[in-house]
Amino acid sequence: MVATVDRGAQLRLMRSDRLFYASMSAIVVGLVFVGFARSWFLSAWFAPPPGTPRIGPLLVFHGVIFSTWAALLLTQPLLISARNVRLHRRLGYAGAGLAALMWIVGNLAAIAAIHVGFIGMGDPYAAYILPFVDLQVFAVCTALAVALRRSPEAHKRLILLGSTQIAEPALARLPLAGWSDTLPAGSLVGCDFVILAGVVYDFATRGRVHPVWVFGGAAVVASEVIRLAINHTGPWLAFARFMASLYAG
Repeated sequence: MVATVDRGAQLRLMRSDRLFYASMSAIVVGLVFVGFARSWFLSAWFAPPPGTPRIGPLLVFHGVIFSTWAALLLTQPLLISARNVRLHRRLGYAGAGLAALMWIVGNLAAIAAIHVGFIGMGDPYAAYILPFVDLQVFAVCTALAVALRRSPEAHKRLILLGSTQIAEPALARLPLAGWSDTLPAGSLVGCDFVILAGVVYDFATRGRVHPVWVFGGAAVVASEVIRLAINHTGPWLAFARFMASLYAG
């Protein structure tokens, strides 16, 4: 009887997890879509803001592969919900390669953006710290998720945590009145709702919080504080100028 009750509780928890991670993934993807609607997804229907640089081949490729990741982020938990674990794993291998490509192309695009300026972000050398750290955090979380792919509890949390970093630039582009006045802090802290939701969900369903949210979440928040603290310092600006000299776009 006890075993039956435990099995029933496990099944309910699994169903709850599928709903939570599918919902959170959908929210992240929705933010990405809305944030980049005018400049990418629906750009054919919107005039670009004044001063917007021409979208060259690098940025087009950047947009394609990052959009593919967003689609994959939404698809993978749905495959688990549909119990199609085999396809989920196959796409996971492709996703690992895609993440590596995103890191390379994303860093090149971020460096190229220094030369045309980050619209509405002030000093481009200072603003460069935002995509730079986003990409490194994304890479670390995703690499750990791949390494821990046989541990579903850690894997799914790391994928979601890492994906918050690609949502931060989208948040910075949300067409909300007064939102730009809070940048860059607003776009950084805005993604912390995912960490908070993960903490609350874990505590509500398990009575404890998974280490990914405790240590990984703390590391992400710390990275937000650090980047805002050093983005105008001499050492960072010197590093940004050095990086800009490596690739002119």
